[in-house]
Amino acid sequence: MELQWPLILFTFFNCLAGGIFLMQGVLTLMGHGKKMQLASLISALVALGVGGLCVFMHLQHWERMFNGFGHITSGITIELIFVVLFAVALVLYFLMMRRSESGFAPKWCAVVAIVVSMALPIATGDSYLMAALPVWNTPLLPAYYAANTILLGGFAAAIIAAAVKVDDVDATGKVCMRAAFVGAVVTGVITIIYAVLINGMTDMYTDVQYYFDPTLPDVGMVDVASYTGAILSGSLALPFWLGNVIVGCVVPAIISGLAMAGKLKCEGTTLLGASVVALICAIVGSFIWRALLYMVAISALPFY
Repeated sequence: MELQWPLILFTFFNCLAGGIFLMQGVLTLMGHGKKMQLASLISALVALGVGGLCVFMHLQHWERMFNGFGHITSGITIELIFVVLFAVALVLYFLMMRRSESGFAPKWCAVVAIVVSMALPIATGDSYLMAALPVWNTPLLPAYYAANTILLGGFAAAIIAAAVKVDDVDATGKVCMRAAFVGAVVTGVITIIYAVLINGMTDMYTDVQYYFDPTLPDVGMVDVASYTGAILSGSLALPFWLGNVIVGCVVPAIISGLAMAGKLKCEGTTLLGASVVALICAIVGSFIWRALLYMVAISALPFY
């Protein structure tokens, strides 16, 4: 399947928005990051808005997208529901933060932030599960989005904390780096397991010798193995192992691990610089994995 960049960007910005709001919720529960609350809310809202705009770029006639909202269980309706819930939670957090005498949003707002922030990427991933595309039709897809949310959110929150110069920057930075480390490790593990799973999906397609597609009568049989085996050890192995695993997961894990171990100071320009580098690496890996999933996505329709 050709790369659908509007959808790739949509899922990425959903994870980024969820990650930022998630980390603010975690920090609020722990009593950290008071000064960065507004910056986190604005950043999450901007990311959510950019992701929403990207969806419209996917269709030549974007107004037809509203036809899908007539079915409550359609993927696009589910995405809309959770995007709206996420936006409502952002507004609610902001209002309760402004009402609070301490300047901190209540703990229950933090819990709501964590719940909706994890629900958004999981719901987004769930909307892409379809039997017609076996390589996508696995719980590993929403699991990846959830882990990616934690990874991106940890570093993004650390950047915000360093940029606004929160009072408890060292404690806040360590919490963010700890979350980013967990996200990097889990993301790496999930993508490797996912690649192994895809590699073994060849037999999931019906084993037929010939078929006739009336829309492509002169096109030969699809070599499924060249697609399903491409990520782990085939033509796409280099971007997977180098771009996704090493650059996108290992490097961020090392940077966040050094911060957790005290080898890297979680304050000032050091925290900002390290977080920016790690976030860039995480973004590279995020886009590469999303692109790979499109490149190996073969519809099962021609085989039946």
